[in-house]
Amino acid sequence: MSKSQDYPDSFELMEGVTMTFEPQVRIVKIRGAPDDEIFRVPSHWHEDHDEIMTIYEGRLKITLGGQTKVYTPESGEVFIPRGVPHSIESFKGEACVASERTNPTEFDKKELFFRNLFAIPGGLASGGLVPMMQVFYHGDGYPAFPIHIALLEKAFVSILGGYIAPLLGYRLKYESLKQL
Repeated sequence: MSKSQDYPDSFELMEGVTMTFEPQVRIVKIRGAPDDEIFRVPSHWHEDHDEIMTIYEGRLKITLGGQTKVYTPESGEVFIPRGVPHSIESFKGEACVASERTNPTEFDKKELFFRNLFAIPGGLASGGLVPMMQVFYHGDGYPAFPIHIALLEKAFVSILGGYIAPLLGYRLKYESLKQL
C-alpha cells in the first residue's frame, strides 16, 4: 500500500460530507444536496484539549454545555473548552464549510483519532460501539451521557476501549502519524 493510500488527505464521512486534514486543522465540507445525510457529531467532551471551530460558509448548530446556538461565518471563532460536553449538527440540504483546530495546537492525537475512527470496519454507522470506544480510549474523547458524570464516562471508555476491545481482537489501524 502506498503512502497516499495509507494516509489519505481526505475522507468521505458520509454521503456529501468530507473531512480534509491540513497541518493542525481539520476542514469539514458539507455539500448540502437534498439527499445528503445530516452531519451529526454526538455529545462528547475532551480532557486534554480545547477546540476552536470556525464556520466559513453556511451554518452549524452547536450545543455547548447544554446550550444550543446556530453559528455562521459572522459568529467568528467558537471556543469549546476542554471538559465541556458538546455536539454538532448540520442542516438538511444546506452547504457548509467549517474548520476545527485544537489548543494546544501541537495536539496530534486529533488527526490520529479521526483516521482511526474512519478506519473502523463497517464504517461509523455499523462499526460497533466497542471498536469506537477503542478509538476514544487512544484519543482524547469521551461520550457525554445524558447525566454528565466524567468519571463514569471515562470508566466506560477505559473498560470497553482499553480492555474489552483488545480481548475481542480489535486493533487500531493507525498507531501513530508516522508515515513510512
